[in-house]
Amino acid sequence: MRSFGLVVALVLSLAGLACAEDTPLAKVVRVTGTSEVKVVPDRAVIQVGVETQDRSASVAKHAEDAIARRILSALQREGIDDKDVQTTFLSLQPQSTTRKGVRISYFVASQTMTVTVKDLPKLDALLESLIKAGGNRIDSIAYETSDLKKYRDQARDLAVRAAREKAKALALALGQDIGKAHAIEEVADFSTIGFLANLSAGVANEGNFDKSRSTTAAGQNRISATVVVSFDLN
Repeated sequence: MRSFGLVVALVLSLAGLACAEDTPLAKVVRVTGTSEVKVVPDRAVIQVGVETQDRSASVAKHAEDAIARRILSALQREGIDDKDVQTTFLSLQPQSTTRKGVRISYFVASQTMTVTVKDLPKLDALLESLIKAGGNRIDSIAYETSDLKKYRDQARDLAVRAAREKAKALALALGQDIGKAHAIEEVADFSTIGFLANLSAGVANEGNFDKSRSTTAAGQNRISATVVVSFDLN
């Protein structure tokens, strides 16, 4: 009985292989299309922070609060909308250090605000105002474009065109042509858009600003797209 079962299984396997051999392979050309669009940013997102320390937790927090209020007032004077300012980090932590064999304990109070600046020519003056208000940390700047979807769509369209041109070139080299597309896939882009810069960690010299020229550069953002397309090969 067992031998009969093995024979049946073998026959079915051979029948399956015969059917697979009879099925014609799909004639396709599969290509990858890529594109890149360069865009001049029209806004910046900065992270400005304040950090104070004292042996008293209350004193450290009150000092940080006072500077944070001055920073918020400076942002209002510079014309930054309230909706473009957000506290993204707030901390009060005990710390300790050892000096000449003596352990010193204290508290560190800190706050970070994320600010969206929509008028880039005013960026330098804004940074100066924030530092004068007491901000002693400017952690980063990220340059962005407000119409990101528009340029992503543009990059995607160019990537599809690039894929079609590549497929036609490959088919032409074989003396053939391509037909309709029957499969398309977009490859996720995990690259960082924008320029990130650590301006300073504890800027203290208020008089170092040269008002005759800008101290920041927006450059260009690169928005890329990649697609994988399969075309019929005629």
